[in-house]
Amino acid sequence: MSTGEEAGRGTKRKDTDERKHDQPDLKLYYFDIKGKGESIRLICAYSGLKLEDHRFVSRDEFLAMKGGSRLPFGQVPMLQVDGKLAMVQSTAIMRYLGKLSGLYPMKDHILAQKVDAAMDQATDVFTGSTVITYGLRYAVDLSPEAKEKSFEHYNQTVLPGHLKRAERYIETSATGWIAGTEEPSPADFVWYCSLTNMAAKKEISEKNKSLESFPKLKAFVEKFESLDSIREYYKEDEQDEETPLTLRI
Repeated sequence: MSTGEEAGRGTKRKDTDERKHDQPDLKLYYFDIKGKGESIRLICAYSGLKLEDHRFVSRDEFLAMKGGSRLPFGQVPMLQVDGKLAMVQSTAIMRYLGKLSGLYPMKDHILAQKVDAAMDQATDVFTGSTVITYGLRYAVDLSPEAKEKSFEHYNQTVLPGHLKRAERYIETSATGWIAGTEEPSPADFVWYCSLTNMAAKKEISEKNKSLESFPKLKAFVEKFESLDSIREYYKEDEQDEETPLTLRI
């Protein structure tokens, strides 16, 4: 699927048509899930950057790419730029796309640090869940009972503590966006996707998923989902899923 949108949000970024002419060719390689690829898809949809969204049709396709030399760290998402440069690590990709689209604060270094810190914090918040789920990837071998006990502690103590601090952080924003930027920054796309991915994970408690104790974070999710370009993206995504012959590349 290719994403793109016409201008019309009254932003200070470069004109959309100019970006379309100037932007490099972008191709995302990732699985046919949201995961770490979704923030990349969404920032392109919002900013009008054209993105070729290649979703692996099988795990074998990914393993074939991993076995070659195209993935520097053997991981996806991978953003291919102009058919040759392979960019990896989702936060680094988001920072690049933020600069390309004008959504990353290039001149305000203090604000840029806030954006970077917010993205790094999202990683910290949800790393615990990833390690518990995929323990062997991190040299941690947990029995089913240990996993259950770990998730209990994560749900009752670790995750609420992280979300409470995120709630206080966004509470200081005058704009409703994570780092207080005028428009959504890369951090907002990362946080939105992290929170919605959390909501889809069966091991996370319903209390945490609902954000009932974190009204500022809940309001942030609703604010993000009210963006016209985001609503349009998911509308098109649903139509693709309803069309069996549509190849998602």
